[in-house]
Amino acid sequence: MLDQLHSKTDAGRAEIRARALPLSRAARNLLLVLDATKPAGDWLRLVAGATEADLETLRQQGLVVPQAGPAMPAGAQPAPVVAPAPVAATVATAAPAPAPVGGSPLLDRAALYTYMSGQATKLLGPFKGYAFALEVERCGSLGELQALALQLVERVQKAKGDEAAAAVRDALGLR
Repeated sequence: MLDQLHSKTDAGRAEIRARALPLSRAARNLLLVLDATKPAGDWLRLVAGATEADLETLRQQGLVVPQAGPAMPAGAQPAPVVAPAPVAATVATAAPAPAPVGGSPLLDRAALYTYMSGQATKLLGPFKGYAFALEVERCGSLGELQALALQLVERVQKAKGDEAAAAVRDALGLR
């Protein structure tokens, strides 16, 4: 179980916003940061106080699910995990994404959420990335995610320079 990749479910993302379940602090922190970029064991080592029992609790509650296949070898890049859009967002994202207006990203809600959640710590570092991931979780609409995506480009530019910001702009579909 510790060598498997895990990702949040829709219920997991909803729990982050609602905070309805009685999760321990370590389990809640694990839920916030866990994604399919690292094996579960790596996430447990990164989250202070998190144990295998916390991961199992998240799995039993249906907040995270293991991904098919083995974990990636060290240094390998996993394929992006695209979570299904929530039912309310499905209607909004069923039509093709509109052309960018004033530099808005071309990606739909699910793709923006997945990219920004999964790349925040890589792009901004562990602490700023964690804080950014929390901001992503608070976004309730495509417009809010698009505005936050533009902020991500600015933050990456300040932290890593123009070349890194250009790569993020390309990944977000900004021209």
